[in-house]
Amino acid sequence: MTRRYQHLKNFVLTLIVINILAVVGAPLLRLRLFDLSESFSASLIIILLFIFLALLLGVYFKEVEKYKKTQEDLEERLRETFKYIGSINLQLEEMKKVFSNFNKYPESQKDIQAVFTHTAERILAIVPTDWVLLRIMELDQGKTLHEYFLSRGNKKIEKFKLENQDLLNGECSIGGCSIITSQQNNFNLKAFCILSTEVKDKNQQFMITSAINQLEMLFIIFNSYYYKKPTIK
Repeated sequence: MTRRYQHLKNFVLTLIVINILAVVGAPLLRLRLFDLSESFSASLIIILLFIFLALLLGVYFKEVEKYKKTQEDLEERLRETFKYIGSINLQLEEMKKVFSNFNKYPESQKDIQAVFTHTAERILAIVPTDWVLLRIMELDQGKTLHEYFLSRGNKKIEKFKLENQDLLNGECSIGGCSIITSQQNNFNLKAFCILSTEVKDKNQQFMITSAINQLEMLFIIFNSYYYKKPTIK
């Protein structure tokens, strides 16, 4: 595009020079076109050159506008790319915080509660949602084993109830909420993350899924036979 624009610019400048020379030199050439007088022939040549120049200038300015539009589109794309890279970097930082805070497996009620609190806080940092509910469910009986609720800024939220069967069916009785579940299927329990808003961004969905996968894993370890704590109430 730039090369084409430069060639057209040079051509227009050349034609302008030719027109100037034609205006000056046409009367001296004593040309006669179609048996017309020399002065009329010179005037006709100059008029034709100016018409051609006007047409070419029209094409030139149209190309200039296209060139400017292309440059603006490229700049806008560049800005969007930088914004996207910036958001990805922020999300990666949040993901690091999700996974780097635990240097030991939870061994007490206080430890597992800290895990739920940390996970909920990180999810609120990732998604602009008013609240997040984390729930671990035993699948055979559809029983809640543990859950944790956190609102942004500890804002008071009107009480609501989410039935486990609805969550298992992927249904939310609260309008506009999102349900994201852990991905492992070889245990008789599953972690659920319920948010007050819809999560449409795939990167955010991936990060939340990763976070609750880790939450489920830590809960299984805490609730394992090794710690002799089969259930948490």
